[in-house]
Amino acid sequence: MSEAKKRILVVTLRYPPYVAGGYELLTRDAALALRARGHHVDVLAGKGERFADAPAATDGVRVLPWLVPDLDDDSDFFMRSIEGSNLQRFRMHFLEPANYRATLRAIDLTQPDVVFFFNLGLVSIAPILAARHAGVATLGYISDPWPANHWLLDWEQRGSKPDRLRALRAFWNSFRDLVGLGELLTCSNYIKERLSGYGVPAHSMEVVHLGVPPDMAALAEQATPVARRADEPLRIACLSSFWDGKGQDVLLGAASIARASGTDVEVVLAGTGTGEYRTRLEEMASSAPLAGAVSFVEALDRVGVSALLARSHVLVLPSVWGEPFALSTLEGMAHGLAVVASDAGGSPEALASGVEGVIFPSGDVEALAETLVRLAADEAMRVRLGRDARRRAFGELSHTTFVDRLELALDRVAR
Repeated sequence: MSEAKKRILVVTLRYPPYVAGGYELLTRDAALALRARGHHVDVLAGKGERFADAPAATDGVRVLPWLVPDLDDDSDFFMRSIEGSNLQRFRMHFLEPANYRATLRAIDLTQPDVVFFFNLGLVSIAPILAARHAGVATLGYISDPWPANHWLLDWEQRGSKPDRLRALRAFWNSFRDLVGLGELLTCSNYIKERLSGYGVPAHSMEVVHLGVPPDMAALAEQATPVARRADEPLRIACLSSFWDGKGQDVLLGAASIARASGTDVEVVLAGTGTGEYRTRLEEMASSAPLAGAVSFVEALDRVGVSALLARSHVLVLPSVWGEPFALSTLEGMAHGLAVVASDAGGSPEALASGVEGVIFPSGDVEALAETLVRLAADEAMRVRLGRDARRRAFGELSHTTFVDRLELALDRVAR
């Protein structure tokens, strides 16, 4: 869309081959798409030895692995950012001098027209401050509430240290506003509204919904949505890591009710994670009436995820925490599945309930069970929901549409 090609410095902590979830892949896909449109793109990321294989490991994009924390560090640096020393937490959430210097160095090397930063949680606000001092325009894409400061959000959630929290919150807001986050793109209205509640000006934020990841879109285009015979179970897929915020226990509870009522359903839980919650899910899956109807799948690559979706009838996203805007929802829609998602977070923005899927109240096991029974009994409705979801996924929620909007915003801030 843009005729004026720009030099863009993308700033993020993790970048493939360092992947913790879908948003690292999002950053890579955006960088590659902008480069494919003729822009010059460099990436400033965390320190990591895997980048030594670049450009092969990074699809030809030049990565400058100069930021801290070190991605090869065996410790859990997210937990360190919450439970570390005061100095460690201040540097990771407020201002890390090493990242300020690294960003100035990267700007001097790449001479960008725009510094395009993706979630800077754990990196601190230093890259934005460096861009301000270098006189370079900035644009941010925000897919979690880090501008409200994860450290302070954690304290707020725990209800601890109220006096210190108030003081630090006031200091953070003043510091953030003094530096100036600039123009921001948010992945959902849910994130925009949360940040507005923490003092980020609403007029500085524009909602740009994510698009179906291009690799998954290509796989989905080759898949034919599967029809369900009257004599076969309703096959349900759930793609989420195993922790209680993802709500797989809600899904298993609903599936148990459905099976007890005579509705034949099978559930595949695809994800990673261990611990008490995973054990709890396994115990639920092994008890009647779910015994033999639930399977756990781990370490699926993208082809494996697509194959799972291609043989499923329904995708369920049962989250009880505020999902910013789940990519798995888009992937299920692209494969023509009837998508059932909780109303927590930004998921309701991906689909209209009763049109491209079904939205149910977060944590409501009975409501989810009723939806599963209804979808099992009405194949015509299930097929219609999947068809309309697929149309939306390859239209308004396509990756091309997403990159078009990024490019327009980059043009705007560069001017």
